[in-house]
Amino acid sequence: MAWVGKALSVARKLLWPVLLLGVAGVVAYMRMWAPVGVHVALVERGTVVQEAFGRGTIESEREAAVGFDMVGRLSSVLVDEGARVTLGQELARLETNQSDADLRVAKTGVAAARSSLTRLAAEEERVRALLAAADRESKRTQSLFDSGVVPGQQRDDAADKLRVARADLDRVLALRGEATRGIDVASSGADQRQVTVLRATLLAPFDGLVTRRLREPGDTVSLGSTVLRIVDTTRVYVRASVDETVLPQLSEDQAAAIFFPGAPAPVVGKVTRIAWEADRQTHEIFVDVTPDKIDRRVAVGQRADTRIELARRADTLRIPLKVVHHDEGGAYVYVGRSGRIAIVRPQFGLSGQDHVEVLEGLSEGDALLTSPKLGGSLAAGRRWKAE
Repeated sequence: MAWVGKALSVARKLLWPVLLLGVAGVVAYMRMWAPVGVHVALVERGTVVQEAFGRGTIESEREAAVGFDMVGRLSSVLVDEGARVTLGQELARLETNQSDADLRVAKTGVAAARSSLTRLAAEEERVRALLAAADRESKRTQSLFDSGVVPGQQRDDAADKLRVARADLDRVLALRGEATRGIDVASSGADQRQVTVLRATLLAPFDGLVTRRLREPGDTVSLGSTVLRIVDTTRVYVRASVDETVLPQLSEDQAAAIFFPGAPAPVVGKVTRIAWEADRQTHEIFVDVTPDKIDRRVAVGQRADTRIELARRADTLRIPLKVVHHDEGGAYVYVGRSGRIAIVRPQFGLSGQDHVEVLEGLSEGDALLTSPKLGGSLAAGRRWKAE
């Protein structure tokens, strides 16, 4: 029985090394020969769209800071912020008590001048009748004098009456001319005061929306001071800042999409203007994108993002951008080859928001592998299995 005890003693001595070797073997198998779990994506054909991203704000093609072109005190502001106004609508008024009084005086002066002209017209008619009678009497007396019927004194008296009648007519005509000029002057003064009254009323320059109300009744306004701000919300665009590196690829009328915060879907639009000057600090340029149609409420100054389509490839080989990795040697992907993981460095073409075009190195249907761990890497040569 001694050999039995000796055998157990040897077995106990060898147990731990054997266990360690077994564990090491299992670990080595798991690390070197067991298939690793991966996520799989396939090389496919589809469309790749290269876009330029820009962040900007909503602007209006028509925006006006409206105010009076005269000094005065506001008597009323007829619209509030958010009100829709139409072309020619009254927006605000200045106090016009003195202007109204001046206008009434001017109109009274016009009426008085016209009455004087009417009176002088009647006077002219009377004087012309007297002149005609004096002319007839002078001619008749001259004829009688030539016949020796009347003395020369009577002829001279008739001639004097004719000269007096003509002088009266000249006087009336002069007064009538002065009255006509008086009417013109009074009418001009009345027109000026009427214009002053009209200038005291602020009118909407176009159909739009009141975005700011800067003055209240009782405020004194000066020449050029802003009372209201009005914008045309039917003619808006997005002024977006785009990196200057895409400038050679930008052109007007390019298709674009506008993304409003909280909106479920983008709005289709196009590039309508490209700035000629870049910002010297951010190295960005302004690009205006005008929507084709807006069916939702927008606010001038509201933030909006744009994506401008620079290029498009249809029915081309593409892979998701998320499967592309980078190292010192450039871009590469993990690909399944004969059941094992291989590293392939394809030649890429157009790069879009989610996909990149493959020019060489991959074929349609190839399995692209990624680690289930975010940012994880895979070992080349290992067997793999899809998870």
